[in-house]
Amino acid sequence: MDPLGSDLVGLRVLVTGAATGIGHEVARAFADAGAVVAVTDISARIDEAALTTGAACAFRGDVASEADAARIVAGAVASVGGLDCLVNVAGLQIVGAAEEMRADDWDRLMAVNLRGPFLMCRAAIPHLRRSSRGAIINTASVAGQRGGPGSTAYSASKGGLIAFGTALALELAPDGITVNTICPGWVDTGFNAPVIRLMGGREAHARIVAEGVPLGRQGTPADIAPAYLFLASSGARYVTAKAIGVDGGLYN
Repeated sequence: MDPLGSDLVGLRVLVTGAATGIGHEVARAFADAGAVVAVTDISARIDEAALTTGAACAFRGDVASEADAARIVAGAVASVGGLDCLVNVAGLQIVGAAEEMRADDWDRLMAVNLRGPFLMCRAAIPHLRRSSRGAIINTASVAGQRGGPGSTAYSASKGGLIAFGTALALELAPDGITVNTICPGWVDTGFNAPVIRLMGGREAHARIVAEGVPLGRQGTPADIAPAYLFLASSGARYVTAKAIGVDGGLYN
């Protein structure tokens, strides 16, 4: 069901990290709402994901690669006839104490979580300027707002992404391009498996969620996706430079 009626029909959207998890659900939700969706992921499963989400085209690549980011955006624009909305969901999770974190792990995490959205935005901006509804939606995390032990690198990357989105929103406001950041809390996907192990396993994690999340449960990708649809809709044209939590009340 499309809660926004026909507002997203024909909107040209590019979603990164669309092979699994939140990115996959966001791509499917946009396609179900009538948008024309291009998807990308580093995983070989992206072609399969294009079929299961209803995407019009798929591109395999690494968003942290300057060449791949440019190729993906150019390919999407050529395939769907332009670009109205870029949705950056692709991300990497690496956990561990700061004193034990390898520098190359830190660098790779920053490359995917921070450099990747920058490169994708940079490539997309000229095309978004040609749209009357240009929008960028980045995906950070509640970790970027409050941090947590064992997640110093991940928290730093997501905090940086929130700041990047705010600054970029102000930079692109004269062009009428909105930039907002979704900050999910606990979401039941495989992405959080390293953190759950760090917390002592699924039972320990379940207790922490039950005690710490006011709504008493993890979210699902389907809980998160509607926020992206809203921010891409005409009803959100006066919303920009915001970090929006979709977290069951976890960060308050």
